[in-house]
Amino acid sequence: MADFIKNKEYFLNLVSGVICGTELSPLPSDADAGLIYKLACKSNMQTVIYFADEHTHFAPAEINGKLKKSYQTSAVRETNQQMTVGDIRRDFTQKSIPFIFLKGTHLKTLYPIPEMRFMVDMDVLVKKEDVARASEILESYGFECEMNNGKDIVFVKKPFLTVELHNTLFDEGNPMSPYFLGVWDRALKADGAEYVMSESDLYIYTLAHLCEHYTNAEACFRPLTDIYLMNKKLSDRLDFDYINEELGKLDLTEFAENIRKLGYCIYEGAEKDKTLLMMENFIILGPPMKNASEANKADRSKSGRILTSLFPSLRHMKKHYTILEKMPFLLPFMWLARIFTRLFKKGSADKLKAINETGKKDYETLKEIYRRSGIKK
Repeated sequence: MADFIKNKEYFLNLVSGVICGTELSPLPSDADAGLIYKLACKSNMQTVIYFADEHTHFAPAEINGKLKKSYQTSAVRETNQQMTVGDIRRDFTQKSIPFIFLKGTHLKTLYPIPEMRFMVDMDVLVKKEDVARASEILESYGFECEMNNGKDIVFVKKPFLTVELHNTLFDEGNPMSPYFLGVWDRALKADGAEYVMSESDLYIYTLAHLCEHYTNAEACFRPLTDIYLMNKKLSDRLDFDYINEELGKLDLTEFAENIRKLGYCIYEGAEKDKTLLMMENFIILGPPMKNASEANKADRSKSGRILTSLFPSLRHMKKHYTILEKMPFLLPFMWLARIFTRLFKKGSADKLKAINETGKKDYETLKEIYRRSGIKK
């Protein structure tokens, strides 16, 4: 862990230096360029680290080549994404389909260059009754439907363009879902059929989206950076009385304040206490256990832990059954195959018991991390 901490500190020095235009330090003798690169990939900060390497030359040729390729891909993706955004604005307006572009489409303007705000996909929200017509337009551009879970439809156009078509912002089971059902009531009319969130509502949504990633043990350094840049560059335009009132409705007031403080710790060197250091390590290095996403979902009851063990998520199952990458509908059959294999494997009962006990401990650990971070879960 000590090695990861040292490399984490240098990684943050590079990111903050590029984002804020401050001095970049040379690679310390006890730092590992390979680990720095892994942290960049985990946080989707390859393009930022590429620019850092242009100044510090910390990376050996092989890693520099990977960073350069990431930057070049991001630059081409950015150009094509901008063209697609323009097409959507034009054609959705022509078909009278109200829409809202989410997150990165607006937030990347806060970065030194838009490519630094890596955007895997373009997120666009439409009303449920307009999903079919919006899908037809995207398909006319050459996009193909890759996944439809009822809330989101993922459209892909090779080699690297993705559009996520949303009809709501959070799954029904998410406690924040009812609040964000009012997104259209709060949205502001822009040009054509486009609506936008106010900057204050965008702040609230970005924070809520960050919280969702945080409690799912997923990467969330990028939205933390978004929040920092909004505080830094939009502070005179954000209505913090309104923001704090609305965050209170979502039980996110304490978490939001911790995230705001942590942004200033990382990017401006503000002093951090034990809670902020814990959150920093959780965000940059990841949860302190394997299979955190499964532990995060585990119920404290014995039956809940057994169900989680027997029926893991699609994401977890893909690691062991690669066929699910192309045919996710086979998930129930893969569950049965997995259970059948375990039934006839020596020591499977003892292993299952151990997994349940480990899952319980990991669940309690994550619960304590969330509590200290200011999340009621």
